[in-house]
Amino acid sequence: MLERNVKKVYQEQQQEQPLEGSSEEVITNYLPLIRKLAGKLSIALPPSLDEEDLVGSGIIGLIEAWERYESSRGVQFSTYATWRIKGAMIDEIRKSSPAPRSFFSQFRKLHEAEEKLRQSLNREPEREEIASTLGWSPSTVDQVWANYNLMSVVSLEKVIHSPDGEDSLRLEGVIASPEQTPEEILTDKDQVRQLAEAIDKLPEREKLMLSLFYYEELTKKEVAQLMKVSAARISQLHARAIERLRVMLNEQE
Repeated sequence: MLERNVKKVYQEQQQEQPLEGSSEEVITNYLPLIRKLAGKLSIALPPSLDEEDLVGSGIIGLIEAWERYESSRGVQFSTYATWRIKGAMIDEIRKSSPAPRSFFSQFRKLHEAEEKLRQSLNREPEREEIASTLGWSPSTVDQVWANYNLMSVVSLEKVIHSPDGEDSLRLEGVIASPEQTPEEILTDKDQVRQLAEAIDKLPEREKLMLSLFYYEELTKKEVAQLMKVSAARISQLHARAIERLRVMLNEQE
């Protein structure tokens, strides 16, 4: 079924022209990568999209990479294809849910409402409770979390951004595979140390979520199943963890 869907997408892009053998091979070979990238970006999905939408966009990005790739540029096809696939997925998310100019104001309000509810309820607030406090719909709360999370993972380099959205530190530099040292990913050891210390100060639940998402490379749905919470709660936990890290790192400057 999946291969038939892949072929259909490709043929639509080629105005019903049949697949070439080598083209079909590259699509089949890169489907696991496409699904992995879709899973990583699932943390930033707005309510209007799901992972399969990203897979479809990724396939189109791969097709475009196949058509435009020139070996004379000195870049490996796998690198070029990954960039095109990722770009197509991010474009799909942004097209479906562009962040409004008031985004940072919205996020501050959401963050403040969460903190107040957490203190008054003595537990984690549900998104419906946050939405009611703010006078928003639950889908608006989901959208704000999605926009914030997209800013944090837009490059798939696990970026921690500053308040104005500029890239700062890469979370991957600390939560990496055993084969990678932080120095291989971040050359600034002091930044790595600061980030590691900040992560260590996070609540255990948020540290677990980051470990499952970045080190184990699970999707949002998989992390939600393991932690026995909703996918929406994982989006909330991710946004809050990244915000905590940003604040702690800014305090160290």
